[in-house]
Amino acid sequence: HETRLEDSKDKNQQAAVTRASRRVRKGEQVFENYAQPNYLLFTYHGFLLEENNNDCALLDGLFIHHNDPGAKSAHRLRSPTPAFCIRDLASIEELAHFLRIKHGLSSVDSSGSNINDDVRPHLVEVLEERVARLKEVMATEIEVERHTLPRLHFMRQMVEN
Repeated sequence: HETRLEDSKDKNQQAAVTRASRRVRKGEQVFENYAQPNYLLFTYHGFLLEENNNDCALLDGLFIHHNDPGAKSAHRLRSPTPAFCIRDLASIEELAHFLRIKHGLSSVDSSGSNINDDVRPHLVEVLEERVARLKEVMATEIEVERHTLPRLHFMRQMVEN
């Protein structure tokens, strides 16, 4: 199945529409698989799971400017304005790949990793900026949600390592 935001019939609102991956008979019970990060669950379904093994820290808002050193290589990306679901080293590798292209850095090293000394300062800069934003948001909250603490801890680990 697939869930998307689509214009509603009155065109002034959007609705989350889930389309089944197979034909469903009228009255047949349909089960939803919620194996998604919390930001998607909230966007499309209106709730969060406190215990969510698929959760991550959404990192978006990055893009390649026309004057960035790697602007001419932006076609090598899936999107010039990607979003990253940061949850493990593989997702940090994806972010590093984007930053490598954005900053016009050479291709990966002999180990095959996108994370090395030439991209690391850019990676640290992005992650530190996001941690600072998260700290600002958390400072304005009277009570920090329990599910926010592991995300903050994870992002701090990424910056410190």
